[in-house]
Amino acid sequence: MIGRYKLGKIEIKNLIYKYKQFDNEKNALENINLTIDKGEFIAVVGLNGSGKSTLARQLNGLLLPTKGVCIVDGMDTRNEATIWQVRQKVGMVFQNPDNQIIAAIVEDDVAFGPENLGIVPQEIKKRVTESLRAVGMEKKRKFAPHLLSGGQKQLIAIAGVLAMRTDYLVLDEPTAMLDPSGREAVLKAVREIHEKYGITIILITHFMNEAIMADRIIVMHMGKIAVDGSPRQVFSDAVKVKRLGLEMPLAAQIAHRLRLKGMDIANDIYSTDELIENLKVN
Repeated sequence: MIGRYKLGKIEIKNLIYKYKQFDNEKNALENINLTIDKGEFIAVVGLNGSGKSTLARQLNGLLLPTKGVCIVDGMDTRNEATIWQVRQKVGMVFQNPDNQIIAAIVEDDVAFGPENLGIVPQEIKKRVTESLRAVGMEKKRKFAPHLLSGGQKQLIAIAGVLAMRTDYLVLDEPTAMLDPSGREAVLKAVREIHEKYGITIILITHFMNEAIMADRIIVMHMGKIAVDGSPRQVFSDAVKVKRLGLEMPLAAQIAHRLRLKGMDIANDIYSTDELIENLKVN
């Protein structure tokens, strides 16, 4: 298998995933072909039921292809002999942080994964410290998780994945249940993890303002990849974005309204930073 597929990437080939709905089978994913290189920051967006979360669960073998393959660093997710290696490489953080925290103390929760890998105690302690520091939660290591905010719990969940020394971090709508301050803290940590450590990020999100953080956006629609490109490429076609049931980023919406009021605002504004810089010129 390693001879056919390259290390250092996730390769999905002709993947179909079916699930049973009553007495019938339905395709949740149809003929997915996708390559994710190490070091990329990818956002996956789409309407409810578009297949984005189902795709996320294929990446570490929580769901297995009905047809086709998902290969992680040369390892087929269908191979039971290597599935635990795959899951060490591809860590997942889900929507509800309360469902991911199992220990009574923060540092014990972060240490849980490495302990199950048989890592020696000295190395575990080092990993816990580094992981909590990476998400800005080192001062909370002795806290009880139930005393933390939703955003802080999600940061602890991310730290737990980092302590596993994962190469790929899949975040399945990690901010959906958070208030604005919690959302901002989680996104800030994700950006810094990607920039500092080069971990591959796959962010599943409903929020277009989060998607534009990524280098590449994949738009799912009815189980298929409808668009795959940079944020600028994806949002340059506002008509297509709307047809796929998505909204333009907030900065693009504001820029459009300002243009209607007669202000000289560039047509290709998609991020808040771009809008601010454009307004400074005016």
